[in-house]
Amino acid sequence: MNPNDVTEINLRLGWPNPRVLPIKLLQEASQLALSKPEAYTRDSLLEYGTDDGFKSLRDKIAAWLTTFYLPSQPITTERICISGGASQNLACVLDTFTDPAVTQYIWMIAPTYFCACRVFDDAGFAGRLRTVPEDSEGMDICFLCEQLKIAEDTRPVSTVATKTRRPWNKTYRHVIYLVPTFANPSGRIMSARRREELVRVARKHDASIVSDDVYDMLGWYYSASENEGIRKTCQPRPVDVDRYLDGGPSDYFGNAISNGSFSKIIGPGLRTVAD
Repeated sequence: MNPNDVTEINLRLGWPNPRVLPIKLLQEASQLALSKPEAYTRDSLLEYGTDDGFKSLRDKIAAWLTTFYLPSQPITTERICISGGASQNLACVLDTFTDPAVTQYIWMIAPTYFCACRVFDDAGFAGRLRTVPEDSEGMDICFLCEQLKIAEDTRPVSTVATKTRRPWNKTYRHVIYLVPTFANPSGRIMSARRREELVRVARKHDASIVSDDVYDMLGWYYSASENEGIRKTCQPRPVDVDRYLDGGPSDYFGNAISNGSFSKIIGPGLRTVAD
């Protein structure tokens, strides 16, 4: 074999083949959006907009997620926040719902998505990342419970927050980070039973589950006769489990956040995320 004919394939990063990017559809969508009368008013998607993001987009995302995840109650627009991508949104979540002076540890499946570790370090949690093994059903809940108890018995709980309390934020004692569907890098799918166990653990230990739900739409049918792709989720998201399990959340914030992304299903350069 001629060494010059060898093509290196980097399996570390999730780079899609450029030929699968929907260039024509994105061109048509952009032209349609910018040709509407609203494009020339204060309601234009090119304006600053609200803190939560362009409302029409949030309306559509809420309806789309409802049809895909089929939760017990429809997903409302108020639950959707637009940011500049899943990684940026993870940083925003940590800025809003953690405080290095109060939040003890970040718990994550090992092996895990390596880029998330840098985000946690930058948020003030360097040296406080703790790993949890996974089995065929996902994160090992028994191991997690044991380690949470040890951590809380050995590390004093601080109530002296460094961040100002706001109506839109809350400081959790722990963060549990995972990719529950098609986990990166193992590819495992956490079972429904395990997701419910995880939510109960988060409630008990004042933890926020941050789930990267970026691969949920990438499944396919096993039957060769089916070619339309998956129309609905294979498992409920932890954030939806939190809304129905045992009567639902005990407060406004609950104990789970869903981090979604268009970069995996349309194109990495499309920096928009539904959370």
